Amino acid sequence: MEFKQVVESGTLKQIGNDNVSLKIREVAEKCKLVKTENGLKVDCTYTGPNASSYLQYIDKHREELTQYLMNPDISDYYEWLEASHQTAITLKKHEKEKLILYVNFDPATKIMETGISDDNITLKLGAPLVHLNLDEMDRNTFKLKVYDMLLLADEIALGMGNEELRSMANIEMVKTYLAELYDKYHELA
Repeated sequence: MEFKQVVESGTLKQIGNDNVSLKIREVAEKCKLVKTENGLKVDCTYTGPNASSYLQYIDKHREELTQYLMNPDISDYYEWLEASHQTAITLKKHEKEKLILYVNFDPATKIMETGISDDNITLKLGAPLVHLNLDEMDRNTFKLKVYDMLLLADEIALGMGNEELRSMANIEMVKTYLAELYDKYHELA
């Protein structure tokens, strides 16, 4: 919460929204890692609107934020953890489950979504890996999104220690299947 002092009365009046919902990417854009005697420290000098919310977020998620800033190549993984309300600890609980990558494509809306599910195609872990509108992308953009999705699936499988899921992220198998889907859609269009 942020306050400003009312000149006439000298009292404090609350300003801003104290229920700000921040995402790790937003906070990381305003932070940097600083080397100290004790190691790395997340430093934020942001003083704009809802600055206190940023500081609270940093205090609560310091470890994830540090990893996010240290490993920009796997930032999608930390964003997915946040979107799916998972942590490294809760993810580890799925180590022995039989999980698969599934693809859901709706020909009417041209939306393709991939996620992690069980054998009954019940979405697990909360958030999809990727959500794409095939009308809005060319083949190269599609291939890049699929590759990013496979990297994310591999990071998730590593995080939970699930070898079976890791083998599902095999790039050749998935690439072939999704390329066929993309070609079939564009034949229909």
